[in-house]
Amino acid sequence: MSNNETQVTAGDETAKVGVVGRTEVIAPFRAAGFAVFPVEPGPGAGAEVETLLDTGLSVLFYTEDLSPYLAGLIGRYSRSATPCLVMLPMGAEQRGLERLREIVRRAVGADVFGRAHAPRGEATSVPFEGD
Repeated sequence: MSNNETQVTAGDETAKVGVVGRTEVIAPFRAAGFAVFPVEPGPGAGAEVETLLDTGLSVLFYTEDLSPYLAGLIGRYSRSATPCLVMLPMGAEQRGLERLREIVRRAVGADVFGRAHAPRGEATSVPFEGD
C-alpha cells in the first residue's frame, strides 16, 4: 500500500479508503491522509473507478458530479458490504450534505458534524430514504 492510502481498522478488519473526483475538489482529502484518484466526469469514469475498486479499496468516496457515470457500479454494489461507495455532496443546496450527516448520525449514534450551521432550536435531522 502506498504512503498516501488511508486504512481504517474496525475490529479485525482493515479497509482501504479512497476518494475520486476532479483534482481541485479531492485535493484537500490528500492532506487528510486519504488516497486520492483524479477522475473526470464523463463516459469513461465508470471504467476508471471499477479499475480502482479491483485494487481492493473497501470504501470509496466519490464526488457528486460523478454520480451519473457511476450509476451502474453504485447499483451493482448497493447490496454488498464492500466496496462501500459514498457520495460526497457538492453544490450550494447542501441537500446531499444533510443526507450524509443523517446517515453518519444513525451509524455512530451521534451528530458528529455538529449543529453549527443550523439555527438554534431548529431540527437538524432529515428524512432518510428507507424509513
